[in-house]
Amino acid sequence: MPAWLIKYCGSWNYKPQAEGLSAEMVELGFNVVIKEGDTGQFELFRKIYDKENVPEWDSYMKAGHGKFFTLRDVEEKLSGKRIWKH
Repeated sequence: MPAWLIKYCGSWNYKPQAEGLSAEMVELGFNVVIKEGDTGQFELFRKIYDKENVPEWDSYMKAGHGKFFTLRDVEEKLSGKRIWKH
């Protein structure tokens, strides 16, 4: 079951960005799925569990409207070295 979800706008340049980020994350051992989302969306979600142990997607990073984040941005946020601002 995926622990990370990348949602992207169906625009011509969003999908390649999502596929590239997904491939890099998978190469490092992340379990990732990508899906087409809303107009202007480029967003990374992580799976979390509520008090009843029900899984839900929590927005982890947002960009969009022609802006993207990279694997380095994700790694820095995970390490606590950088807080992503969109």
